[in-house]
Amino acid sequence: MLLPTKHQDLSNNILVLGADILYFLKKESYTPEEIFQKLKKEKNVTLEYLFDALTFLWLIEAITFTDNKVTKCI
Repeated sequence: MLLPTKHQDLSNNILVLGADILYFLKKESYTPEEIFQKLKKEKNVTLEYLFDALTFLWLIEAITFTDNKVTKCI
């Protein structure tokens, strides 16, 4: 779910994961697998949350997918 509740851990919220992904994409483009490996080191992230966050970022046109790489648009 996108909206945080009072019972949810905010570090695993899709909005926070989206911000972390945008931070990684500041300098260069990554594949979804590379993003997952980076986030997995720092946080307990599942593939489902990662894909939800990537979908959210794509829908708001913050990222694009080109040649299996995720690139920041903003």
